[in-house]
Amino acid sequence: MLEPIVMRLDTDPLPFFEEFYPPVFRFIAATGAPAADVDDLVQETLLHAWRNRHQFRSESSPTTWVLSIAKNRVKMRLRSLGTRPSFAAIDREELPAGVVRSAEAAAAVRRALDAIEPQYADVLERRYLEGRTVREIADALGESEKAIESRLHRAREALREQLIHGGDDE
Repeated sequence: MLEPIVMRLDTDPLPFFEEFYPPVFRFIAATGAPAADVDDLVQETLLHAWRNRHQFRSESSPTTWVLSIAKNRVKMRLRSLGTRPSFAAIDREELPAGVVRSAEAAAAVRRALDAIEPQYADVLERRYLEGRTVREIADALGESEKAIESRLHRAREALREQLIHGGDDE
C-alpha cells in the first residue's frame, strides 16, 4: 500500500506520484490557492516528498505526511502573494467533479467550514484534509468509532446546508 511506496528507496517515482497525486491535488485545490498555481504546487509537493521520502518516520499516515508538505508549500505561496491560507477540504464526491478546483468554490467551502460548529469542522478536516480513518479520529479524540461516524454524518449535513443556504444574505 502507501507505506511501502513512501519507504522504498527505489528509483521509480511513478507509483509514488500515482498514489499521492489525487489527494494532494484535491487538498491544494481546496485551499484557495490561485487556480493557475494548483498544478505547480502539486508538482512541487510531490517532488519534495519524493526527494525526502527517507525522512518519513511512520509517525503519521503517509498521506498525512505528504499533505503536511503540501500545506507548507501552499502557505509559502499564498504568503508570497499576500493572501491568508485556509485549509478546508471536504469529500470531493459530494460535489460535482470540477467544482472543488474552482477558487470561488474553495472560498465558499472555507466560509462554510468557518460557519459550522467547530467540532464538526474538526472532524471534517481530520477525515478529508488529513486523510485519517474513522478509527484514527476516534482514537485521537478518545471516542468510539460509532460516535465519530455519527458526527461526520452530521458535519457533512451541516456543511452541505451551509453551502446551499449559508450565502443567501450575501
